[in-house]
Amino acid sequence: MKLLIIYIKIIYLFFFLLMKVYAEETIPIDITSDEMQWDDNKRIAYAIGNAVAIQGNKKITAAKLIVYLEKNNDNNEIILIKAEGNVVFTSIDEIATGKIATYDLVKNNIVIENNVTLKKNDNIMKGEILKIDFNTGISQINNKKESEKVKMRFLPKKSDKK
Repeated sequence: MKLLIIYIKIIYLFFFLLMKVYAEETIPIDITSDEMQWDDNKRIAYAIGNAVAIQGNKKITAAKLIVYLEKNNDNNEIILIKAEGNVVFTSIDEIATGKIATYDLVKNNIVIENNVTLKKNDNIMKGEILKIDFNTGISQINNKKESEKVKMRFLPKKSDKK
């Protein structure tokens, strides 16, 4: 009987993980802008002017988005989004800004460059290159020149002492 319960738990866990993976892969990406262009040969879409891409709880806005689709099949799978001009990336608990960004949907990461600010919870990081790996949850910020320092401000939470 105990063995049967263990098998049921394993099957349930497998089913749950499978559904979670499948659900994450099928979240659509909605893109809006003032103007759209499509290059069918290169399978690239251009969203120009007040461009916004939203997938689930992730949102990227910029003056221009260049959207790359998988070239070898017709399933319209977006593999990469490049953002140019006043880039703002938001997710559940973070807001990042910069001048350009590359959001790689295959590797599940984003790189934001040039005058970067990351606000996560109440903490702020500033530098020139921000890399966020959504697989590991690690955010890394650097400067292009080793002589320049990155900056970080931690805001301690106030305790409710009476």
